[in-house]
Amino acid sequence: MYHPGKIVEIFTPKHKHVESSDPVVQAMLEMWDENVITVAVEKKLVSSLKKDDVVLVDYTTPKLRVIKILREDIGKNTWRKYKEQFQKRKTEAVVAQSRLQGMQHESYVG
Repeated sequence: MYHPGKIVEIFTPKHKHVESSDPVVQAMLEMWDENVITVAVEKKLVSSLKKDDVVLVDYTTPKLRVIKILREDIGKNTWRKYKEQFQKRKTEAVVAQSRLQGMQHESYVG
C-alpha cells in the first residue's frame, strides 16, 4: 500500500541547525488525509527532493519511507484525487452526524 504526501520540511544531517547521530534524511509530510508524519527518505532520492514535492510513501514495510517523487501533472493529479476523496469522506461524515442529531431531537407526542 502506498500513500501520497506533500513535503513540508526536509531534515538532513548536513543542515547547520540539525545534529544527527546517523546519515539518514527524513521528511516531514502532510498526507492526503491531513495527517502529518515524518519518514525516512530513500538515499537515491535525497538530492532531488524539494519542499512541496508530492511523494509516494511505502506503507508495506514496518518502516515507512519515501520511495518516489511525483512531479508536475502526475503529482498534482494524484494529490487532487486523494484530497477529493478525503473531502468526500468528511462531507459524508458531517451529513451522517447531522442526520443522527436530527433524529435524537425529535420527540414523540401522542
